[in-house]
Amino acid sequence: MDNTVSIIKCDDYKHCYDGVKTALGLIGGIERYVHKGDRVVIKPNLVSKKRPESAVTTNPAFVNAVVRIAEEAGSIVTIAESPGGPYNQAMLKAVYRACGMDKAIEGTSAKLNFDTGFTETEYKDGHTIKRMPIINPVLDADVIISLPKLKTHAMTSYTGAVKNLFGVIPGTYKAEMHFRLDDRAAFCSMLVDLCERVRPALSIMDAITGMEGDGPTSGQDRFVGLVMASANPYALDLAASAVIGYDASEVDTVRISSERGHIPPSADMLDIRGENINSVKISDFIKPESHFNLLKLINLPPALNSMLVNKLSSRPKMEYDKCVSCGECARCCPPHAISMDTGRPVIDKSKCIRCFCCQELCPKSAVKIARPLLNKFMVKFIK
Repeated sequence: MDNTVSIIKCDDYKHCYDGVKTALGLIGGIERYVHKGDRVVIKPNLVSKKRPESAVTTNPAFVNAVVRIAEEAGSIVTIAESPGGPYNQAMLKAVYRACGMDKAIEGTSAKLNFDTGFTETEYKDGHTIKRMPIINPVLDADVIISLPKLKTHAMTSYTGAVKNLFGVIPGTYKAEMHFRLDDRAAFCSMLVDLCERVRPALSIMDAITGMEGDGPTSGQDRFVGLVMASANPYALDLAASAVIGYDASEVDTVRISSERGHIPPSADMLDIRGENINSVKISDFIKPESHFNLLKLINLPPALNSMLVNKLSSRPKMEYDKCVSCGECARCCPPHAISMDTGRPVIDKSKCIRCFCCQELCPKSAVKIARPLLNKFMVKFIK
């Protein structure tokens, strides 16, 4: 695959059209990927009902810039997403409104997708899954453009171009996949399978304002000031995760992509155009608490390593002073490990699979990631 990634500095969303245009120009221009009459689906990261200023979702100005550029090439554009929770028109309307997608299509001919149909598809080459349900607008498109947000992620450490495509899985089927694939490596292998099946023509990352800490929804916004683009989503993730201080082996989607031959083992081996990647790296980008789960104990016997990791891994914890007892965490929990019997959410640790869906989808950010003190000490000691 093409290992070219463009990196462009962009200080604010007022100038992101120019930033996106320049980034695309360095990898061949929009005309290389989009042609007149093409039905283009733009897939932003709209994980939940979050305002643009929260840095959780792809900024509407960024989406608007890509829509305009795609339409300049003569394409017919639809914005489509399946956010967390049920996949129905009411949910789509609420998420589009909160995330500013009405503004993203202003001055354009683009439409927001409200078709909630999906199709069970086969992918015989999948390493982890051979069948996957995919929303119809994605299957009907001639060209798919993915617009990930640069963020950390409680379950996968980093979320980017590959993880963004989990949003083509309809609604509650996401919870089913979390439950079936409760091991992080298996889940990330599924994400790579899904990306191979969907094959976006372009991935353009909103890295102007990103999120650090306990992302993808409860971290802190962090100015990064970049637009990044590639025809190879795996290469984009390798570059972007390196920018925020991850080694390729620390992010399972990146590691698995390399093992499958989609990318080289190091960001230094990519064809980077625009900014020098070493000049834009952020050394103090805050990782999620869940990232530090004794990964360096891999030299222990497997049974002992598994026992220790399970015993000392980070887990979700309720912050009841923020909780409004809406029950969203219980509704979205894949293994049904959260009970509302007492009127407020209580987690059954024996059932918890550490997918952190509760933390990701809590509307009040009332779920934190709790890392045991012994875990913190041991990771610090091993480092």
